[in-house]
Amino acid sequence: MEEIIAKYSAYLAPVLAFAITYFSIPAIIRLSLVKKLYDQPDERKKHNARISPLGGMAIFGGMIISFVFCTAHLSNPALNSVLVGLFVLFITGVKDDLYPLVPYKKMLGQLLAVAVVVIQGDVRLVSFYGLFGVNELPYFISVALSIVFFLGIINSFNFIDGINGLSAGIGVVISVTYAVVFDYLHNDLFLILALCIVGSQLAFLRFNLVNAKIFMGDSGSMILGFLVALLSISFLQINELSEQFLLKKIDALVFAFAVMIIPVVDTIRVVFIRLFILRRSPFAADRNHIHHALLDIGLSHVQASLSLMAINVSFVVLAYFLNDYLRATYLFISLSLLALLLSQLPFIIKRQQKRLGIYKPSA
Repeated sequence: MEEIIAKYSAYLAPVLAFAITYFSIPAIIRLSLVKKLYDQPDERKKHNARISPLGGMAIFGGMIISFVFCTAHLSNPALNSVLVGLFVLFITGVKDDLYPLVPYKKMLGQLLAVAVVVIQGDVRLVSFYGLFGVNELPYFISVALSIVFFLGIINSFNFIDGINGLSAGIGVVISVTYAVVFDYLHNDLFLILALCIVGSQLAFLRFNLVNAKIFMGDSGSMILGFLVALLSISFLQINELSEQFLLKKIDALVFAFAVMIIPVVDTIRVVFIRLFILRRSPFAADRNHIHHALLDIGLSHVQASLSLMAINVSFVVLAYFLNDYLRATYLFISLSLLALLLSQLPFIIKRQQKRLGIYKPSA
């Protein structure tokens, strides 16, 4: 039996993750209705139905059970630290979904989860590989930057989880990309992890993308952000040591940035607006996200999510095929400027609609 699982684990993992998540969600929806655990509408959330915010429980269960089951034959020094970090983050997220935490308490939970992985698991950014002239990082700077990186990606997925299907859809794009990468690098452990994420997110999208019946909540979005950060750093570490590397080290760093372009750029621009223009907390909710602007100019939730997923895929393809023609630093700058320009287009269209008197705020 163990030999069969080991041989077919990459095929079994996404199917098992999908099945566990898919069949868990209806039970969680019923539990939420019975216990009156609903997501409360506010000025940003326009839904009227009673919708459970506990989708993260199904996502976590499907992903973690399938991953542990399908990787029993594999080992990794950081694996125990990763599992501890995931459980800490999951508990923090569920607590916030049920009884909202003040931002600093939620950040403490995130910091504890990340510190375990970065310090004990030694999953960290060790070099910039020459990007902007920066190479190997001193240990303490490496630890500090890695913690900031993890926290940034975790909260970026928390930020973009504002419309149906967006966080899960972007998670699928990123995880499929890394599944292809880790398959090329012959790393079964992270290939299976990426596939487990894909399976659980696809199952969740069945209940969230069209006529949402459940939200992933903070427990789901924070876990997804944590895993995306983990896959990105692991890719850089594994690619660096692999004889059959995918991209040169500096090109791999730019590629990893392109893979996460949508949540990263949206978070950077929103935090900048909140801190330096609105003079408020970076965690203060508003409707300055790209996905909100897409809704405001007339797109549906499905159209907005699929559009941003397609853009994310386009940046991955651009980064991969342009790395032979542009130096990494120039490619990084070009991708950043292009992403910032595209992120402003919905807001430009919105202002134009207002000027012409055809603007209709999203319902």
